[in-house]
Amino acid sequence: MGYDMYMVRTPDGEEERYRAARQEFDRAVEARNALDLSSGEPEYEAAQEKVSAAYDAMHEAHTSYFRLGMWNMGECRAIMGHFDMLSLTDSPPEVPSLEAYGISSDEYYEYVENTDEAPDPIRRFREAMDAYLSWAPAPVDGIAVHKLGSNEGWIVTTSEIHAALAAYEENRGKDPAFLSQLIEEASWWPQWIDYLTAAANHEGFRVY
Repeated sequence: MGYDMYMVRTPDGEEERYRAARQEFDRAVEARNALDLSSGEPEYEAAQEKVSAAYDAMHEAHTSYFRLGMWNMGECRAIMGHFDMLSLTDSPPEVPSLEAYGISSDEYYEYVENTDEAPDPIRRFREAMDAYLSWAPAPVDGIAVHKLGSNEGWIVTTSEIHAALAAYEENRGKDPAFLSQLIEEASWWPQWIDYLTAAANHEGFRVY
């Protein structure tokens, strides 16, 4: 279990870079598996190193994606709260219902993959769902905390990210000892800040 985050808009050229990196990884795995050797033998270990390097390259190419495990996300919320990067939520809007748009669940799931041909009621329902998933309390002074508390497809908007990063820049210098310890213990934190910065330029991100 964990939290998978995807930018709303994929960076230009990423799909091609990721596909090429995935092909290199698959080739490295195939070459390793073709060896009639066992783990620990030099030739096998050299092939395994190529697999690991190709895997890392594939991960680095997938810049629109970021993952945190359950424990790490709990840490993340605590750290972001320390830097006033979160916004507390109290009265979110009501969840749109299929019935209100005259849609049955069978009709809706029929167009889950075939989105371009979805009829108008389904399109309007999706727009309403995106508005619900994007909602944040006003004024926007950080990322709505509920969006980092469950993986229901929440949309973290660019305005939320900008507010969170502004709060981080304002507060990071007030507790340098905490920041130093944080980076040592939560090694993913600098990458998380980089991800937020990039996501702000790509229409935010979804949380699954």
